[in-house]
Amino acid sequence: MSNEVLVLQVIFDVAIAGYILLSRYYEKREKESLLKLVDSLRNLVEKQKQLIEIANLRIGEQQDRITRILEDIRKKNMLLTELLTTIKNKTYEDSLKEKIIKLKNSGKSVEEIAKELNMSTGEVELIIKLYEEVK
Repeated sequence: MSNEVLVLQVIFDVAIAGYILLSRYYEKREKESLLKLVDSLRNLVEKQKQLIEIANLRIGEQQDRITRILEDIRKKNMLLTELLTTIKNKTYEDSLKEKIIKLKNSGKSVEEIAKELNMSTGEVELIIKLYEEVK
């Protein structure tokens, strides 16, 4: 019986040693796997950071482009407004000139025309004089 106990003791010791060695082997593999996973995640995060930086640069470029376009639109809008104002003023001036000439041709005096159009007699006389010179 003592030999059997001794054999069982050796088998038990070998089993414990095998278990310990196997546990350490799996721990080592698990650590290696975790390190690979952490390394992969680190690489992925770095790539994401690079993509974000590229996206931010492109967004900045587009914002600059939009700013230039808006500035161009503002300038064109100002020019258009000035043009419309000039056309309106010119139309008003032509219309006023036509009224004065029609009233003069209908026999009204400079004073009557000035009073009717709420203008000074000098303005009315000047417009009539310029019209007669062009005619």
